[in-house]
Amino acid sequence: MVLTTAGQIFLASSAAFLAAAVWLARRVSQRMRPGKGTSKLLVLIIFAVIALFVPFSVWTGQALYSLATKPSYSATVVGHTSEYRDYEEKDSNGRTVRGKRLMHTAQVRFTGPAGEPLELPNSVASGEVPVQGSQLTVVYTPGDRVATELSARSVGLWLAAGVMLFILGYCLWAMVWYGLGHPMEGVHAFGMAFLFRFFLPGVTLLMVLALGYPALKYFALGNPDDYPLWVACLCTLFTLALLPLLVLLFTRQKGERG
Repeated sequence: MVLTTAGQIFLASSAAFLAAAVWLARRVSQRMRPGKGTSKLLVLIIFAVIALFVPFSVWTGQALYSLATKPSYSATVVGHTSEYRDYEEKDSNGRTVRGKRLMHTAQVRFTGPAGEPLELPNSVASGEVPVQGSQLTVVYTPGDRVATELSARSVGLWLAAGVMLFILGYCLWAMVWYGLGHPMEGVHAFGMAFLFRFFLPGVTLLMVLALGYPALKYFALGNPDDYPLWVACLCTLFTLALLPLLVLLFTRQKGERG
């Protein structure tokens, strides 16, 4: 059996990540528990962080670069495909719920760079059935197997991935800094500033906008999506509940600067 190039890259990367995890875990263990051995649990945790951070940073960077640089085209939804996909989420009691969810991928048609008609699947799958005949913007270069959707939804997904990678990178930096024996006051101050000045205000603002928009469409824009009344009422309730927290987070920043 001969390994493919992808398999060779995977094995080489895994070996490099494991070596880095062992080295870093040894340094951290020596500082935490002088004279004792390296924690195997710590090796596993650091390996998982590195294995998530490095490849996903490359993929996320490539995706955002493609969205920013590839030519864009106006496409029309001409159909869709559906399939059940596995999902895992937490319920209201904190228990992990696993199952399958029906997801739909739009099939779009547009005119390519040489004037040729193209019909490709969209890059974003959704639980909502795509509306045939609706318009969307895609980016494409010859050779792509999918038409990458260019929208607030697609950009938001990759930006959210970027934030998660930033948090992973911060954790990795903190472990390296600690393992090298440097003081942690600056790392702690940076983490608290990121949490209270950027992450929490940003996430809260996005939640307010996401919940407030359906309520706005129902009560002010004639309910174009035919939401039931209970959906509009719940969105309004949660939006109003989040507003005091949002005000507190932003006024707290002003108070600290003052």
